[in-house]
Amino acid sequence: MAKAYSYIRFSSPEQEKGDSTRRQTALSEQYATQHGLTLDDSLRMTDRGLSAYHGQHKTKGTLGAFLKLVEAGKIEKGSVLLVENMDRLSREQVLDALNQFTSIIKAGITLVTLQDGMTYSEESITRNWTQLIVSIAMMARAHEESATKAKRLSSAWKEKRARIHEQPMTAKTPGWICLSKDRAKFELIPEVAAAVKAIFRMKAGGKSTHMIERELNDNPKLWKPPQDGRNKAGGWRKSYIEKILRNRSVIGEFQPHMLIERKRQPIGEPIKDYFPPVIDSDLFHHVQGIIKANGKLLGRGGGRIGKATNLFTHLAKCGLCGGALHFVDKGKPPKGSQYLVCDIAKRLRACQAKPIRYDEFEQLFFQNFEELDITLLVPNNSELESQLDLLRMAVSANQQRLTELETEIVNLTDSIATTGDKRVRETLEKGLSHRYEELARIESENIDHAQEITALEQQRINLQANIDRAMELYGILDGAAEKDRIALRLRLQREIRSLVDRIDIYPLQEKYIEFEEVEPGIVKHMASKYIDKVRIRFKGSRKLRLLYLKRHAEIQ
Repeated sequence: MAKAYSYIRFSSPEQEKGDSTRRQTALSEQYATQHGLTLDDSLRMTDRGLSAYHGQHKTKGTLGAFLKLVEAGKIEKGSVLLVENMDRLSREQVLDALNQFTSIIKAGITLVTLQDGMTYSEESITRNWTQLIVSIAMMARAHEESATKAKRLSSAWKEKRARIHEQPMTAKTPGWICLSKDRAKFELIPEVAAAVKAIFRMKAGGKSTHMIERELNDNPKLWKPPQDGRNKAGGWRKSYIEKILRNRSVIGEFQPHMLIERKRQPIGEPIKDYFPPVIDSDLFHHVQGIIKANGKLLGRGGGRIGKATNLFTHLAKCGLCGGALHFVDKGKPPKGSQYLVCDIAKRLRACQAKPIRYDEFEQLFFQNFEELDITLLVPNNSELESQLDLLRMAVSANQQRLTELETEIVNLTDSIATTGDKRVRETLEKGLSHRYEELARIESENIDHAQEITALEQQRINLQANIDRAMELYGILDGAAEKDRIALRLRLQREIRSLVDRIDIYPLQEKYIEFEEVEPGIVKHMASKYIDKVRIRFKGSRKLRLLYLKRHAEIQ
């Protein structure tokens, strides 16, 4: 008994909700029974939501798998492929659809279109070639219908976009926005918008998403997402907060999308001022900078529990091996304390660095700021002017070259327009292309130079301002309440990250003796039980700040 294979396809979710699957399945079973065929359902040939117009059912669907089995000879000759209509098999351009059709027939497979009862096989087409003409006409009609529909949808979409500031393009909105009652404009949902604002303010304050999640859920005055199918418990989740923090809809932007091969793809440029904004663009971009900086550090915005207990996360390194110094809390004094521990020494035992008391280093770090002369870190006036002169000279040279290039481009363009020789034209076009590439490179170089000039001119001012801010925050920590201390430490952590590139701490490796006469008349003084020396690299400075905590002096 010959085998029959039923192929079912529908291109939209609406068809799946309707009668499409049941109808196509019933037709296949009825035909198989009437013609004594065994209906093989082992391949389960159903393509849901795949377009035959774009050929997705061949590249991603079960029909493509079936066709490969046909090509490999694994579907027996004489087998029957059952489809509701010719357009279920393909809506591609006629030549592509015909090629697929003939490859099936030539492989010895009989094709049956169930709705009109037509049977196509090599034998039937040889006997009655008009079948081929009829099938081509059906393929052409199917493609034309889909092409017309695609054009109509595209035209409607373009018309909607053209009127986008007069009428909302779609009823779909972010969770803090709704359509007005007359459906003519968008409106903020006040209580939800207030929660979104709070999210951005907390992130700008340096809080981690974990800490924001906890505070939002603990605050009875702030709106919380209700229970639904995806959020069964209700309340704020870290993943949703992270999506909001990156969503440009909060500043009023809308990015239109279209489904292309079952994936939402952005179409065109984002549309500004489409939604009512929740926050201003300055706050949004400030938060994006924080997220980007945290991403580079591969860390959390305030520690696992959001208390910023370690102000030097990702900055402090072991001076002996270069490994990261991790914060380890061994409980409260007097029995316990907090330490900076070399990761390589702890995990791999490949470094001899001893733990360093965290509180001692933190105090040392800020004491150093009080004594710091920033003129030792930034170039002096003559060095600065020398660097600026070199950069300005490079900009001037580039500007002259840009003028020359613009003249060359005009001349080459005129020559291309007047020459009739194809070979000469090709040579000139290559030369023109090279000029444009060089023009873009030099313009980019000048932008870099301009930014470097600005950075050098602002270097000393910015460095001093950052140090002053950090010292101010550190100075008010002791008198602050616990809740305020967390926020202050988070801000202080951010200031230190903006100020410092790297801190190398060299642990004291010998026994601590505060004063020791190492030879007659010479005494060694150890200022720390845990630290030998510290090396600090400030951002924007090529010089290092060195702190020695072990010194030798003559006895007076």
